[in-house]
Amino acid sequence: MIEKALAAVVLVVCAALLLRMALPARQRARLDAWWLRLRSGGTVQARQLWHWRARRASAEREAKDAIRRAQRKPRRDGNVIRPESFKGPRKPH
Repeated sequence: MIEKALAAVVLVVCAALLLRMALPARQRARLDAWWLRLRSGGTVQARQLWHWRARRASAEREAKDAIRRAQRKPRRDGNVIRPESFKGPRKPH
């Protein structure tokens, strides 16, 4: 069963390459460009699908961290809010 399927795939590939060779140069170039666009698009989509979970987990961690920071109470001096991040030097140099 597997041998027949493999043989069928090889036959289709050989027929496609034979038809490509029969095309004029201009149409062959268009076909090659179409194939490269199709292949590179598929590669990009496969890469995005592969890294989807890691990106989602990273975004979730970032969101939880931002929510936790926003829920912290800043220190108040009367009417002025003084977060902890303002304690450092004003100029880094």
